[in-house]
Amino acid sequence: MTKSIPNTNNKTKKANNKTNTNNKTNTNNKTKKATHNKTKKDRKWTDTSYPYRIISKQQAIDEFLKLKQMAQGDINPKSIMGNRTVDWGTEKMRKKTKYRNHAPVDLWNNKKKRAKLLKFAKQLASEGKIPVEQSVRKAIDLQWGTVNTMRPASAVQMYKKYNATAVLDFTAGWGSRMVAAMALDIDYIGIDSNKSLKPGYEKIINLLKPYTKSNVTMVWKESQTVDIAKLPKYDYVFTSPPYEYLEVYEHMSNYENKSAQIRQPSSSQNIKLDDSAKFYDEFIVPTLKSAYKHLPKNRYMCINMPDMMYEKIKKRWKPSTINEEYKLVKRPGSNWKITQRRGKELIYCWKK
Repeated sequence: MTKSIPNTNNKTKKANNKTNTNNKTNTNNKTKKATHNKTKKDRKWTDTSYPYRIISKQQAIDEFLKLKQMAQGDINPKSIMGNRTVDWGTEKMRKKTKYRNHAPVDLWNNKKKRAKLLKFAKQLASEGKIPVEQSVRKAIDLQWGTVNTMRPASAVQMYKKYNATAVLDFTAGWGSRMVAAMALDIDYIGIDSNKSLKPGYEKIINLLKPYTKSNVTMVWKESQTVDIAKLPKYDYVFTSPPYEYLEVYEHMSNYENKSAQIRQPSSSQNIKLDDSAKFYDEFIVPTLKSAYKHLPKNRYMCINMPDMMYEKIKKRWKPSTINEEYKLVKRPGSNWKITQRRGKELIYCWKK
C-alpha cells in the first residue's frame, strides 16, 4: 500500500504567500489611514477654504452616544460633550451669523482681512507650537469674535433637574437643546425663524434617529406667529433667545423698522434699558406668554439670557420665580484668567 506523502514545500510556499499578502494588505491599509489622516489634519497656510471643524459622521455619532451615557448619571454641565455633534450639523450656518455687522465667513472671503488674520495666526502658531488649522480658528475667535451655542450637557442637566418629558424650545438656535433631549430620550418641540437651519437639523435628526426614542417636532416660523395650542404637549420650556440685535441670524426680522437693515451694537455694553422696545413687545414677550399659557400647572419655563434682557421682560410681564446658573467656559483662544472674565449667566425660571 502506497502512502501519499504531503508536499510540505507547497504548503510552506502557500503559507508564505498568504503571510506576504496579509502583510501587504495591512501595510496598504496603514498607508491609506495615514494618508487619510494627513489629508484631514494638515492644513496649509495657503488654503483659502474656511477652517470649519473637521468632524466625521462617525465622530458625531460617537460623541452623541458618550453624551447619552453621561446623561444617565450626574452630568457635569460644563462638559463640552455633544458639541461636535451639533457642529457636524449646523456649524456652517453659525459662521454666517453677523456680529458687529460682519459674519466670520464674509470676513474670511475678504482677501485683505484674511491676510491680516493669517499673519496673526502665524504668530499664534509660532508662540504656542500649534497646528495651522488650530491657530487659524484661534485667531478668528480672538480677532473676529465668537458666535456661541449652548452646551448640550448643560441642557441635559436642566431637563433632569426639572423632570422634563417633553420640551418646548421656541428659539431653537443651533440644535444643542434638541441633541440634549435626544440624549435623554425625551420629546422635543423646536421653533425657529431661520429656515436655512432646516437641512442641518434634518441631518442631525436622521443621524441620531437609530439611537434615541425621542419624538422631534420642528416648526420653521417666527415663534410669535405659531399657534402653540396646536403643537404636541410639553411639560417644560427651555430656550436661549437672541440678545436683541447683538447677533443677527439669517431670516431675522428687524422689529424696530421692518423695511430697514438691522443696526447692530458694537458691544453688549452699549445696549440700554430703553433700546429695542418692539423686539420685546412684538416678539419675545408675546411668545413667553403664549408658551406659559399652555404649560401645565406647577411646571416651569426657563430662559437663559443676559440680565438686561430679563429686566426688560420683567418690566413688561412679571419677575421670575427662581434663578439658575449657566456656567461660562473659557472663550476659545483666550488667555484671560477666570478672575478677568465673567464666569456665569443666569437662567430665569417662571413656575406656572
